[in-house]
Amino acid sequence: MDEEDTLVLSQTVEGDEIAMLLMIELVANAPLSYRDRVLVPDFRLDILSMPDGEAKDQFRFITSDLQRLVRYLRIPDPVITKEGVRATALEALAVCLRRMAFPQRWIDMAGMFGRAPSTLCHIFYFVVEHLDKTFAELLYFDAVRIAKNLDRYCQAIAAKTPAYIEGVWGFIDGTVRPICRPGIGQQAVYNGHKRVHAFKFQTVGLRTV
Repeated sequence: MDEEDTLVLSQTVEGDEIAMLLMIELVANAPLSYRDRVLVPDFRLDILSMPDGEAKDQFRFITSDLQRLVRYLRIPDPVITKEGVRATALEALAVCLRRMAFPQRWIDMAGMFGRAPSTLCHIFYFVVEHLDKTFAELLYFDAVRIAKNLDRYCQAIAAKTPAYIEGVWGFIDGTVRPICRPGIGQQAVYNGHKRVHAFKFQTVGLRTV
C-alpha cells in the first residue's frame, strides 16, 4: 500500500468517526418521546338536569330513580375513596351504572363525566366494593325473600306456559364478559360455546306477574 492509499484510508476512517460522533450527538439531544397527557374536559356532569330519556339511555334509570337508588343502596355522601378521590353519591352511582350498562374504556367515559380515567376507576370500584360488603347475602342468594314468595313465582310461571308447567320458580340466566387471554391458566376461563376467554356471571331470573 503506497502513501496515497494510506492517506485516503485515513481520511475515510476519520470521516466515519465524525459521522458516528454526529449521530451520537443527535441522539443524545433528541427530545424523549412520551405519552401525551389525557385531556379531561373542565366540567362536571349535571345528572339532575338530564332529561329522563337521556338518563335512561345512559344509566338505565331515570333521574328520580337514581336518587332513590342512592338511598336504598346506602351509598355514602360524599364518597371518599381510599385514594382520596371525592364524589357525590349520585355521581358515584352514575359512574358505576354507566360502566355496567355497556363495556367501555375509562378514557371513553372521561369526556362524559369530566373526570380523569384513573379517578373514574377509583369511584367505580368504591361503589362495587360498597355494594358487595353491604348486600353480600342478598346478592348471593336472597333465600328469605324467595322462600316467602316461592308459590307466587311458580304460579306466575305456570300461568304463562302453554302446558301449565308446575314446580318451576326461576330460570338460570348468564352474561358472558369477554376478557383478554390470560398468560397462565387460560383453560379455566375459556368459553367453548362463545369461543372466547371470558368471565361468566350466572343469575336466576324470577317472574312475579
